[in-house]
Amino acid sequence: MWATWDNVRDVVIQIQTSGGSVLRSWTFDYGISDLPIYEFWDYFCVLNRNSIGLILGAGNGRWGEWVIPVNREFLECHLVEASEGTFRQLVETYEGNPKIKLHNKLVTADGLDCKFYEGQHSDGLNTTNFEYLKKIDSTANENFTWKKSVSIRDLISEIGPVNWIRMDLEGIDFDIIKSLDLEFIRSLRMLQYEHFHLQEEKREEIDSIMIPLGFTKLVYNIDTIYVKF
Repeated sequence: MWATWDNVRDVVIQIQTSGGSVLRSWTFDYGISDLPIYEFWDYFCVLNRNSIGLILGAGNGRWGEWVIPVNREFLECHLVEASEGTFRQLVETYEGNPKIKLHNKLVTADGLDCKFYEGQHSDGLNTTNFEYLKKIDSTANENFTWKKSVSIRDLISEIGPVNWIRMDLEGIDFDIIKSLDLEFIRSLRMLQYEHFHLQEEKREEIDSIMIPLGFTKLVYNIDTIYVKF
């Protein structure tokens, strides 16, 4: 028989008889799967069980390096997703979880109304940056809706203190980071953003903000993490 599961990677799999005898067991291994960012999140969540997180661009909340460790360690976390359709899936997954707060909001640097684009073939692929969308989705068209946004500063003021931020905002991560107050950044334990298609000079500009504040930089494929050990 064949078995499938919904984008879950770090699991222990067992094949058993109806009587409970184990025929085969396979344990997920980060080294074999070459997913060091998953290992980072495993350790980070264990070491920061009492922290409060903010995940910008949470998608449907069923996959990603943060999903299993955040839920396993019962971390308090704010999940933010702009797409109404994807947000409904997020609610289905996390309603009833007292540790998780859900926000159907479009987050920008300035909080202005803006054009909102959604990818055609991927849940959660949405952005205000159409040039970026074209780079990652060859089928993207210029259809958009006008959508109200909230500035990252206003969002943080609304939800209260957070200790770390993970963002995947399809091409506007740089603008979000640049708009953050320096003292707020200093107070964080960790910040992760996606640098896919971001020019080297802009990546260096973020380095020049984060590293002098005592953060160590880690790079995993298309993601950059700044963390305080």
